[in-house]
Amino acid sequence: MFAMIVRDNVFFPHSSFSIKVSPEMAALLKEQGELAVFFRPPVTSGDIGLRCLTSEARDSEIVVQGLCRVRALERMDGDVGDVNIADIPDWYEKNLLNEGLIQGVRALVKLVFPNSVNLLKEKTPGVFADMVAANIELPQQEKMRYLFTPDCMTRIKLVFGYLNRINPRTQRANPAKPGNPMAEEIKELEDRIDSTPLPEDALNQLKKEMSRLKYMHQHSPEYTVSRSYIEFVLDMPWETRTEDFIEIDMAKDVLDREHFNLKEAKERILEFLAVKKLKADSKGSIICFIGPPGVGKTSLGKSIAEAMGRKYIRMSLGGIRDEAEIRGHRRTYIGAMPGRIIKEIQRSKTMNPVFILDELDKLGKDFRGDPASALLEVLDPEQNFSFKDNYMEIAFDLSQVMFIATANTAETIPVTLLDRMELIDIPGYSDEEKLNIARLHLIGKKAASSGMDKEPITFDDDALMLMISRYTMESGVRELERKIESLFRKFAKSKASNKEVPTRVNCEIVSKYLGPVTRYKEQAMESDSIGVATGLAWTPAGGDILLIEVSSMPGTGRIELTGNMGNIMQESARIAMAYIKSRIADNFIEPVDFSKVDVHIHVPAGAISKDGPSAGLAILCALFSYFQARPLRSDTAITGELTLTGRVLPVGGIKEKILAAQRAGITRVILPSKNEADVIKLNADNNINIEIIYVNSFNDAASLIFRDIMNSVPALV
Repeated sequence: MFAMIVRDNVFFPHSSFSIKVSPEMAALLKEQGELAVFFRPPVTSGDIGLRCLTSEARDSEIVVQGLCRVRALERMDGDVGDVNIADIPDWYEKNLLNEGLIQGVRALVKLVFPNSVNLLKEKTPGVFADMVAANIELPQQEKMRYLFTPDCMTRIKLVFGYLNRINPRTQRANPAKPGNPMAEEIKELEDRIDSTPLPEDALNQLKKEMSRLKYMHQHSPEYTVSRSYIEFVLDMPWETRTEDFIEIDMAKDVLDREHFNLKEAKERILEFLAVKKLKADSKGSIICFIGPPGVGKTSLGKSIAEAMGRKYIRMSLGGIRDEAEIRGHRRTYIGAMPGRIIKEIQRSKTMNPVFILDELDKLGKDFRGDPASALLEVLDPEQNFSFKDNYMEIAFDLSQVMFIATANTAETIPVTLLDRMELIDIPGYSDEEKLNIARLHLIGKKAASSGMDKEPITFDDDALMLMISRYTMESGVRELERKIESLFRKFAKSKASNKEVPTRVNCEIVSKYLGPVTRYKEQAMESDSIGVATGLAWTPAGGDILLIEVSSMPGTGRIELTGNMGNIMQESARIAMAYIKSRIADNFIEPVDFSKVDVHIHVPAGAISKDGPSAGLAILCALFSYFQARPLRSDTAITGELTLTGRVLPVGGIKEKILAAQRAGITRVILPSKNEADVIKLNADNNINIEIIYVNSFNDAASLIFRDIMNSVPALV
């Protein structure tokens, strides 16, 4: 078993304690589940230690629960390592003498620890002795002697002697005796309770807890737990809040200074602030920013806090699987802690901070509960005025907190949680927007952080566009920021080496310092091709065009789908094929015996997974082109969900798709009619030089995808 030596203290079985270790060691021990702990180096054969269960891993410590005494069967080199051990059983002979001694110990426990009911409930003599010993303050040498006593009744006798040294009546009759450290602590806590403005239920709870604390032994675990609880409640900002300073014009300036474009999000934020200014006690709604990584969702929340003059809190929800992280642990558990919501508000020292719940869509769920369900009360303005943390057990008003959630997608957020929030979509940036963000924000920021802000370095637009289009592939600007930072680091290295630093960054400088281009985006085909359609796709890194190829060969009527298509995209391909087959009787195409033909549909870039329904119309156009032997227009991109009857339904990601088409040299885009509103909104914010054609069905699109006007030609078989 994995074993380690603890030098600074000695612990007993059936007690919980923490061991300071490195974060890597804490994670390793948590994964092991059990470990042996020894307290006297070096560990040799016959030495006694504890077999422990690892219960919780923190940043720099591991919390363990002692299970039983063990004996080392071999020597262990160093402070950590593997060692063979054997459990030491507790043997107890039941007789009148032993029973009388145990009853005497129980009587003393009632005097010394009047509120320790759990101790008296324990029936096993050895476990009872260990639990009592853990509650008594002993010198290190005495602790070692007790631990190294495997015989159960010998330990009972030792505990009896320890308890007899304590005068419980003096401790209880005069807890406030001058010079008594415990009395001074209690007096200090009572003074804090009297001077802290508390709600009535919080005041009653603390007074009740204080009445229990006075009659606990100072060195018992219950005393420490109770005192920590009282101090935590007193540290909560019950009546402390920051005054909102809301000036709409100033708030607009802050948002414009920190973020480029994002008109819809900014407008919604300003509306919220305006209502807050006119009606300070308005609850409003919870805002959730939805968008790809790197578009400024989290920093928008920081700007809101700055505009309102409030404290800013950020809590990442990514990977949280334990409901107790939100609601806290009940104090009956060993190592109980408050939830992170209450803990962060205590840390902010104000009741009305701006609280960012980052990565809401990354919440997990397992046997420890559902954190998303625990957030329902937190994010409901009609309920969170009386939020109860399991640890604090006192209602706390969260209605004054401005909660702002962020997520990359709404698909993985529970519907009940989405219903409590107002979603604001933040789409990816176009290349032109990225260019402006680089000029207004990124270049100056990275020049300052690398010590190059005093150098007269300018960037050509062509150089920035090269970095945007050929060195990055993203919706946001994080990778672009890293590339600019990389350039400045290389310039700083040259300057520190007394070498010449370029004053003007052009495409040649970018290629020299960043190396060969690393990103390649699909470009429109140079000429029209039979059976090759240009589709449009949305990806987390922005939009892209999608070439869809169709071929056939003699076979048995199978349809082959390649190119790493997802289930939904495969269904779209089968729907398109079914539509082709069903229209043969209408002479829509020349008759083909599909029972003797295998059809192969391929989407290049097979290493990249592709899914979604928006390629349905493009796949049907590619099939139609192939079996009519008519070349599809290479300047036309197609997107839309296809139904079995040939109707075209609206799709998402229109902004990214149209911008991708424009980058690829496409001049015409066929869209579903119901996406017209998305294009109107896009034209208001971007300079779009593409002909947009709207269709309701494949029949509408069939006459738009060919340059010729031929009615029919012999089909390929």
